[in-house]
Formats: sequence, structure tokens, C-alpha cells
Amino acid sequence: MPKDSDNAVVFGVGIILGVLTGAVIGVLTAPKSGEEVRQKIKDTVDIYSSKKCDEIAKTRIASVNMIKKMGFTIEKQLNRLNDAVKAGRMAAAKRKEENNTEYENF
Repeated sequence: MPKDSDNAVVFGVGIILGVLTGAVIGVLTAPKSGEEVRQKIKDTVDIYSSKKCDEIAKTRIASVNMIKKMGFTIEKQLNRLNDAVKAGRMAAAKRKEENNTEYENF
């Protein structure tokens, strides 16, 4: 049986798809020419991007910092893994040496 949160997600996706479909139909059936519609879209994007330029730059910087931090974390984990593998190999070699010594003394 679906959870209420699942129903809410489905409902939200339905609303978004409905809005997008309506926007596409509206653009396609608009009485303006394609060139006018494209110019209006370009103007809207230019206005929006100029207003949001600072936010976009901040988001870009935050993303780059997060990627660097993730890279550092991954490198740190790989180093720990390599150290563990080396320790395991050394322990195996030591145990092999001990076994060889015990066999020779037997």
C-alpha cells in the first residue's frame, strides 16, 4: 500500500508535468511569430540571469569547494585502504615467515 509521502510525490510530479505541458502548448499556440516568442524568451532569460548572476557565482564557488572537499575525502579514504592492504600483506608475509621457521625447526 502506498505511503502518503509517495502519493504527495506523484501529485507533485503531476502538477509539474501539467504546468510544463501547458507552457509548451501555450507557446505553440501563441498568436505571436516564432521570432517574437524566441526574442521574448531570450529577454526573459537575460533579465533573470542578470538578476541571479551573484547567486549563480556563489553556487558555482560552493560547488567547486564541495568537489574539492569530496576529492580530499576520497583521497584520504584511498590512503587508508592502501595502508590497510600494506599492513595485511606485511602480516601475511610475517606469518609465512613464522610458518617456514616452524617447519624448518620441526
